[in-house]
Amino acid sequence: MKKIIKLEFKEEYNLIHTFECGQIFRFESFDQGKIYYGPLEDRIIKITQISPNVLQIESNNEKDLKNLVNRFFRTQDDYFEMIKSISIDNIMQEIVRTCYGLHVIQQDKFECCIAYLLSQNSNIARIKKNLFDLSKLYGDEIEYDGYKFYLFPKRESLLNLDINDFEDLGFGYRSKYIYEFIQNYPKFLDEPISDFEEFNKKLLKIKGIGQKVADCIQMFAFGNLEVFIIDTWMKKFMLKNYYKETKKRLEKELRELGKKMFGKWAGYAQEFIFRYIRKYNKFI
Repeated sequence: MKKIIKLEFKEEYNLIHTFECGQIFRFESFDQGKIYYGPLEDRIIKITQISPNVLQIESNNEKDLKNLVNRFFRTQDDYFEMIKSISIDNIMQEIVRTCYGLHVIQQDKFECCIAYLLSQNSNIARIKKNLFDLSKLYGDEIEYDGYKFYLFPKRESLLNLDINDFEDLGFGYRSKYIYEFIQNYPKFLDEPISDFEEFNKKLLKIKGIGQKVADCIQMFAFGNLEVFIIDTWMKKFMLKNYYKETKKRLEKELRELGKKMFGKWAGYAQEFIFRYIRKYNKFI
């Protein structure tokens, strides 16, 4: 009998807000957002929205599925505390109310690092295509429920590639960063993290990783919810609503301001804001 896992949340879990907010790139929507398929490490999972607060999870590989699913969906997060903490004013209350049910996902660290190295000066559609093309060529193909999917390739299967191979995939100038990362994979990424400030400093020493990419990796691969990611969209939002300054380069100041405003839930606040301003084009 097929094993089915049901995740019952105390709060609402909105699949569309969660998987379409720009944090993860390789989950595909079916049935108007009620069903999502995508890769979870060495398998494909199918996520079905049973009710506003219940998700049903199935997979082609059931081994240790419950633990993987709990980590991926961050079932330990205190969602109500987070909502209360980031609803600091009328602006944030509207954003939270509109995007309620959005959750942060914790991703596979190798794929997440590659994805955000590719994100520089790019867009979501292009990142998705880059990751799909890489996976189709070098990852394992899995057929599930009549659909074909591709797992993200393991580092070992990419070691023989050179920069030209990545350029042929359309990675552009990012090709050299991807190549360097794969060839010289930082061992500290596999070690326990005792201090995220030190971890951040180590990330910034990797070729191709600036503060925005470092924050994305910390949050989505390693679960640091205290980062406040600043990109072009977030800069517009913060300058219009919370920081009346005219200097050209304010990323560092805005990052610190976001962390001060939202504390340990700054990452969640940023995801709510990012989803809201991109979808509804307000407050920017």
